Amino acid sequence: MDEVEERWRRLGLDELTSIWNHAADYGADGAAPEGTPIGIVQLSYLLRVHNSAMGGGLGFAVEANEPFRLKRAVDAMRYFGLTELAELMADVIENDSDGDHAESRNDDLEALLGPRDEALTTAFRAKAADSPADFGLR
Repeated sequence: MDEVEERWRRLGLDELTSIWNHAADYGADGAAPEGTPIGIVQLSYLLRVHNSAMGGGLGFAVEANEPFRLKRAVDAMRYFGLTELAELMADVIENDSDGDHAESRNDDLEALLGPRDEALTTAFRAKAADSPADFGLR
């Protein structure tokens, strides 16, 4: 167990919260280590773009992430069953040449995510329950 995981364990964070935190770190770094379970990799793709959008809006997320990262995030949204969110992001990618279209969709993003981004958390926990092996769980 690495130092970060040990700290999380002492704080009483459950296993899924630890997985979420690892995926967020991998997303920020831009890549998950070789051999990382597919569910964690998908979550890292989603969180990279999500965290960009939360930090500066959809226009910033489109500007700050390369097209292949945006496409990965859309695929990850579909993996987690977040179809409407994937459609929103695909629309933003397809129609955003100067950032205005993306910014005009920020309210839609907030509505789909819900308070405290509960839609992401719920989708992640449901997928982990349905496919635990995808997250390195038994």
